[in-house]
Amino acid sequence: ELMKQHQYSPMSVADMAISLFAANEGFLTDVTLNKVGDFEAALISYMNSDHSAVMTQVNESGDFNGDIAASFKSALEQFKATQTW
Repeated sequence: ELMKQHQYSPMSVADMAISLFAANEGFLTDVTLNKVGDFEAALISYMNSDHSAVMTQVNESGDFNGDIAASFKSALEQFKATQTW
């Protein structure tokens, strides 16, 4: 479910990175399978609006390092605490 993309709407590198990071770091363990798509859409929207600097950095450079991982983790913790999906 996580990596499904709508036809003619490919995901950016940063969108894929945050989705995979969320899955790999256990942020999806309490999300039911039928809500994974909603969670991912809400997360990507949140990241692109509230954490656009890190998303732009990943899209422009293609890099993924410890600083980006720390930013992703912090953003995901905030997202899970404050958002609904």
